[in-house]
Amino acid sequence: MTTKLYSRDDVEQQLDLDESLATVEKTYAEFASGRVLNPPKMTMHLGDDGEWPHMDAFSIDMPAYVGWLETVGLKWAVATWNVDSDVPISSQILLFDPTDSRFKAVMEGMYLTGVRTALQSVVGLKHLCPGTPSAIGVFGAGFQAEFQISVIDHFHSVDDFYVFDIDGDRARQFASELTPQTDADITVATTATEAAEQDVVITATDSKSPVLEAAWLDDAAFVIALGSYQELPDEAIFGADHVVVDQTEQCLQRGALSDAVGRGELTATDIDATIGDILIDQYHRSLSRDDHILFVPIGLGALDISLAERLHQSRRESDTTAEFSFV
Repeated sequence: MTTKLYSRDDVEQQLDLDESLATVEKTYAEFASGRVLNPPKMTMHLGDDGEWPHMDAFSIDMPAYVGWLETVGLKWAVATWNVDSDVPISSQILLFDPTDSRFKAVMEGMYLTGVRTALQSVVGLKHLCPGTPSAIGVFGAGFQAEFQISVIDHFHSVDDFYVFDIDGDRARQFASELTPQTDADITVATTATEAAEQDVVITATDSKSPVLEAAWLDDAAFVIALGSYQELPDEAIFGADHVVVDQTEQCLQRGALSDAVGRGELTATDIDATIGDILIDQYHRSLSRDDHILFVPIGLGALDISLAERLHQSRRESDTTAEFSFV
């Protein structure tokens, strides 16, 4: 039995965005319906918590079983923040057949992760955002921000993206490189306030402290917090009319909500719904244009596994993916 080996180029060439969005929505709904096993991410701190071994790094283990695809898999990622790299994270995805334990595939995980994370925002815009945004503020001009803009641009007719990064040169280079690839205009926000004042705000940084102030946000702001640490001030969290996550347990451990949880100021009861609940109509409060909505999708391993499995199943005629016999 051979195992398929997918490089980043293989994934990029074979992943279809429209199919991928349908896969993400289906997996969210199946998870909310109890037909997906997705333990919270297991994090091994390598100094990003201020403790030994003081490398400002961490690794995460994301296993999942997806019933509707009859597949089991694992994504393993390592992030090292104190290196001079635009992509300080690497990851691999492993796929197995649970019926016969066959090792089906090894897949480079970063391109798929970028698409998956952006699709989380697309799902949020589609199902949580009461109106159609004309302008989106993006905090961060790194790896994730590029996918956010390009994938959202594929699905939504956004007029403008306002990008803010503490490194102005980086933001300007980012906008210069990405603008020719999008239908929307990409403007480098001269201040964080400018980015925060847009219809939708997406935080996609590795910051361990808030990147904006709640006073900068519109009273009816829609905020998507993607980072692993606390990118948002407490006021932006506790002032939200609706707090929606992808998985409650893991969002209490990592991301924008975790600091408040650690201080004992926020619990699972303060989370209103998961995005899966929204998709299967299990959230019965209406979302209006006047509401401040906070969406915190930290990332489900089940989404990575589902997308990887669907790509693996596609078997396009032009597929020249390498194979290897481990046994």
